[in-house]
Amino acid sequence: MNEYFRSRFNRQPLEVINGDYYFGSDNDGDNFDKNDVDLWLNGVFKDRWDKAFKVEDDLLSCFFTDVLDVFDENPTPFMEIACGPGMGLTPIILSKHPDIVCLATDACSLLIKSWRQYINSNLKEFNIDLASFSVMDIPIKDNSLDLVTSFIGISSTRAGEQGKFKALDEVYRVLKKGGRFITVENEWTNFEDIQEVFRLWGRPVWTGMKEETSWHEKIDRSGFTIEKADKTFFRYLTRTDNDLGEQADKYGIKIGMKFTLLILRK
Repeated sequence: MNEYFRSRFNRQPLEVINGDYYFGSDNDGDNFDKNDVDLWLNGVFKDRWDKAFKVEDDLLSCFFTDVLDVFDENPTPFMEIACGPGMGLTPIILSKHPDIVCLATDACSLLIKSWRQYINSNLKEFNIDLASFSVMDIPIKDNSLDLVTSFIGISSTRAGEQGKFKALDEVYRVLKKGGRFITVENEWTNFEDIQEVFRLWGRPVWTGMKEETSWHEKIDRSGFTIEKADKTFFRYLTRTDNDLGEQADKYGIKIGMKFTLLILRK
């Protein structure tokens, strides 16, 4: 663990494995298994990093240019929360600024262990620290980071609307005064269609899919100042996205997703 991040933790991890910190947060993360690990190590991780070096080919490239502008202005260490199998915005940022130290985090310990295995074999040129903890309980000192990044990390919390509020509060807490949170978040645009897919599927609607408040309302409540929130991107869920996408395709129902780039300042 790089000294920059090591000195900013506010409590001891339950485990330290290969220099990475684990805080026992698996109950707050996605339920992955060995089959997922095989997919990650045999293509998914590599594809995400390869794609980062061809930003112009990405459907969300209009977002990434703004993200990189922030790091061009201030190439400082950053923490990526809820990094997932794509490692969030980290590959995009390091493709332009490979010397920046970063801390990639996720609640799922299996994912973090898999990322460490892949990084040690394939990404040795980058300074990537790893830690496993929940975005709703970030073990970092108050007012200690300049930049936090995420790609759907708040949207994908498993505790519904209150989990999103808690995660935003935690990000706000760990940022220094004037620090920035750069994130791309999504929201569902047609909840009635989602309900119909779940009805036909015979399952209850996933927790947190119905938004009670807008992102602007969430941000206002958390205390952030919005620097940018005017870039959006819309697409339909596809059968290859997840189980819901597969079911929506099966029943011929389109489910829309709206992505928004948020650059927020404390």
